[in-house]
Amino acid sequence: MMRFLALFGATFALLLGTAQAVDRKDLGDDGFWNEWSDATFERAAKEKKFVIVSLQSWWCPWCHTMNKDTWANADVRGVLKDHFLPVYVDQDSRPDVSQRYERWGWPATIIFGPDGTEIVKLRGFYSPQFLIPILNETIKDPSPVDYGTQGGPERERTLATGLTDAHRNEILGFLDKAYDRANGGWSKSKLVDGPTLGWFLDRAKAGDKEAEERIRRTLTAQIAIIDKKSGGISQVSLKPDWSKPSMEFSMFAQQAALTAYARASVLFNDASYRAAADQIYGFLKNTLAGPGGGFYASMGEAEGSPGVDKRQYARETGQAIQGVLAYYDATGDASALKLAIDAADWAMRERSRPNGGFRHTAEDKGGPYLADSIEMGQALLALHRSTGDVKWLKAAASTGRFIAETFIDPRTGGFFASASPDAKNLPKPIKQREDNVTTVRFFSLLSSYTGEARYREVAEAGMGYLASPVILDAFGFLPDVLLAEQELQNEPVHVTVVGAKDDPRSAALYAGALKYPLAFKRAEWWDKREGKLTNADVDYPDFPEGPAAFACTRNFCSLPVTDAAAIPAQIDRLQRALKK
Repeated sequence: MMRFLALFGATFALLLGTAQAVDRKDLGDDGFWNEWSDATFERAAKEKKFVIVSLQSWWCPWCHTMNKDTWANADVRGVLKDHFLPVYVDQDSRPDVSQRYERWGWPATIIFGPDGTEIVKLRGFYSPQFLIPILNETIKDPSPVDYGTQGGPERERTLATGLTDAHRNEILGFLDKAYDRANGGWSKSKLVDGPTLGWFLDRAKAGDKEAEERIRRTLTAQIAIIDKKSGGISQVSLKPDWSKPSMEFSMFAQQAALTAYARASVLFNDASYRAAADQIYGFLKNTLAGPGGGFYASMGEAEGSPGVDKRQYARETGQAIQGVLAYYDATGDASALKLAIDAADWAMRERSRPNGGFRHTAEDKGGPYLADSIEMGQALLALHRSTGDVKWLKAAASTGRFIAETFIDPRTGGFFASASPDAKNLPKPIKQREDNVTTVRFFSLLSSYTGEARYREVAEAGMGYLASPVILDAFGFLPDVLLAEQELQNEPVHVTVVGAKDDPRSAALYAGALKYPLAFKRAEWWDKREGKLTNADVDYPDFPEGPAAFACTRNFCSLPVTDAAAIPAQIDRLQRALKK
């Protein structure tokens, strides 16, 4: 999603609908902008005009600058007047449009013919000096610019659990080359990227000393872009030494950083990482949490100072829940669990669809979108892990069924970003890479929790798509694909507490299981009064002395553990046994 565009550049369907209105001081209300709608393209065809679309984000400083310096410029408007219909699209509210053009950064400027043909695609800020010649040249010669293609062909559906050795080594080589040995982090612009942080935390937990040095150096340096006033973390530093935070506080960055610092505080027993997690959690709780549950989308404090974007999307709420629960697992802070449950209750009440899955907003114009359902599916599965309450697992499974029924491309096994029907002259909905990775990882873990083989097959078919040339030939920076492979090829850490849920001893054991610092984890709390576990794949022995925890693989379990402090050692012992 937006973490890719932030790194490299900071379903277009004619069921277009009207873009949600945004209160932006720099946009004005003078009739300049047209709506993202069928009617606009119909008018363009009738008047023989081009459609020029500006895709912007609430938190994007250069979007505000371009509105003020370029779109309001009299000379620009003079050229546009007789030949173009300007259209404003808020990309946060329209994932179907956003995900198609995200690699062009925000702002992105796209010029279309009236039939929807893409003619010109421009990345980032353009001043009048540079935009006017492009407009005039488009009028003179409207033939589409050839930008080439990324990646190779999509292959037919196939089940897979991994990459070739060559592809894996290429990705690992890219990660090694991208690492900034002087400053920590990867690449020159320092993006807060969840999969990269997670990958290196996993390697460090497995005993890789070089990975530990790199992740600790990065997390320590990254603290510099946590805003001292609000506690939020900027999604990127514009300088390699972390000295220039972007002041763009997107939700994916909060989730990524909060999850990483929470895990690292336990893994390395480092008080500075706990303090960083506390700050980001405080930002979510005090600034981005809505009063009735759910979370606001983002905050921007750079050019234009738009402040908090108080729209509430299922996607961002799901991301926030995941980050908050990672914090709860590491700290046991009861306020965090309540915040996550309140947000999930809000999403189930305000954004759930009658046939499963989730809407982006109260009324989707171009959806449903995969991003909303997959982020909320992950959040519901995390709630089951953090609470042991089977109702969240049932809700996650319902979301999984909706995703499988709605977004799978039967030809390739990949997942479409939008379920909107195709329209004449316009391309099909795309398959967005990062959401495809997230979906594979979700179904892989869901299959472990439920024991359902069909979910495993969905994950393997999705991995087959991720391992195809259209993905691997297009991108080098792919730690998330490595995580998907790792999780398909290995069992999740599996800890079950057997004991009454109203027994404080059981609660203490479960808190100990949750604290274990691996994300790929199956934690279950079996109170026999509630009936069998959903996936009763382990026959736990009776332990008459009271509640006990068991660390298990598919073949054997540990001896019963009655001291929460002893749980990590038992899990580590089983992990070593699995590697032999």
